[in-house]
Amino acid sequence: MIFPSLLFTSAPSRTKIARETFDDLKMELLLSDEAISAMTTAGTPEDIPIRQELFRVLENKDIRLQLKLLARNIEEVYKLDAAYNASKCDNERNYLYFNLVNAEMKFFRNAAKTEAKGFFLERFVEFFKKEFDREECCKAEEITSLNFPKSDLVRINSLRLKGETMRIRTEDETTIVSRLTKCAKDLGISDTREKRDVSIKIKPRIINGLASLYPESFKLFKEFYDEFSDFYAPEVLKYRSELNFYLEVSEIIDRVKAMGMPICWPAVSNEKKFIIRGARDISLIAKNVVNIVPNDVEFTAEEPFCYLTGANGGGKTTYLRAVGITAIMFLCGCPLVCNDAELYPVSGVYTHFPRDERFDGDGRFADEQNRVKEILANDVSDALVLLNETYSTTNEEIATDLTGKLADQLFELGAFGIYITHQHGVGNTKIPFLSVIVDASDENRRTYRIERRRGASDSFALDILKKYGLTADALRARFVK
Repeated sequence: MIFPSLLFTSAPSRTKIARETFDDLKMELLLSDEAISAMTTAGTPEDIPIRQELFRVLENKDIRLQLKLLARNIEEVYKLDAAYNASKCDNERNYLYFNLVNAEMKFFRNAAKTEAKGFFLERFVEFFKKEFDREECCKAEEITSLNFPKSDLVRINSLRLKGETMRIRTEDETTIVSRLTKCAKDLGISDTREKRDVSIKIKPRIINGLASLYPESFKLFKEFYDEFSDFYAPEVLKYRSELNFYLEVSEIIDRVKAMGMPICWPAVSNEKKFIIRGARDISLIAKNVVNIVPNDVEFTAEEPFCYLTGANGGGKTTYLRAVGITAIMFLCGCPLVCNDAELYPVSGVYTHFPRDERFDGDGRFADEQNRVKEILANDVSDALVLLNETYSTTNEEIATDLTGKLADQLFELGAFGIYITHQHGVGNTKIPFLSVIVDASDENRRTYRIERRRGASDSFALDILKKYGLTADALRARFVK
């Protein structure tokens, strides 16, 4: 069975964005694995405005509630699917399959009743209306809905055998503990605890014992399985990631609106340019940052690539994340957190950020070289490439040489991108420079604003010259006195 996508008008055709890129940009702080899974394949230029249309539809709270109900339905299907595939005996399989189809039918029923607005939802609802009217579907729905009380009675009494912690299926949920464990891993902290399976599962002999206590019910489950064993379509599970994507992004947009930040519906440009006014690194809201400093972004066909330099703690990585997050959300058809934007649909987004846990025993420099090779193995001429202090772990002479060659290659290829670097020797280049701005009147206070500069030397030396009154203007003023 081919279920209509809520993401693509036709078969997906774009290059996948690596999960590693979402981690580099800290998007996992905002979105679940399911939502990110939907975002790894960007929309085509034709898909982007149609996805935007669905996001506009979800501003209607009633329709959003309907999609939330569908998300809960498909989550139940997902858990029962996992349990069904892990079943250990025929009685368990038959019982779980009955419940699995019942959950699938709830999804079908609610999908058919969803308010249809916009291309994706209209196609989705029309499909399930037709599917729900099919004779086999009607029969399966009737049997499961009428006999579900028998299934529920078995479940309740199985729980009483060993208390409320008894499970008749494997749970597979993302918990707070698992999220904290992942954060610790990102910080390079290994988990030294002994791995133990603490769940309580019913053994086959107990399930077979239950079957003898409820012979009529388990006979029904077996007959249902025998007749409808080919009915369940696991492909329906794709809606788990698609629905979570739309709902979670919509919740993020609600949150940034409440914080007073602007929302933009970007224009898709046919020309090779990437212009964003007031881009913001929204990963910071996961850290409860309220005042996120906006910055402008401008790439053109003539100057597609640039260096970003400046003092540590000045906002360089934040700027890089703002560019990357905005690009990915644009490619996925999301509303953007910025003042306005006109963006070319780049073919992909590639990143390299330093992360200790990424490399193996060969060392971080070897990892940097391997990551660069992986990026350049793709056609990046139409892509966005974001590099954060790549080659910073070797000596300055080698780092300067490798940095210059890589940046020149990306510039010549026409890739959009930014290269954060502290290498002084890359100053003699046609590649433009961006640098962090400091407030010289306030002891070089970091402003977290980024501006275009003429060369690398400005970004490294000008802050110090201003601090000690040694700029050309300051020296001339002394002579005048």
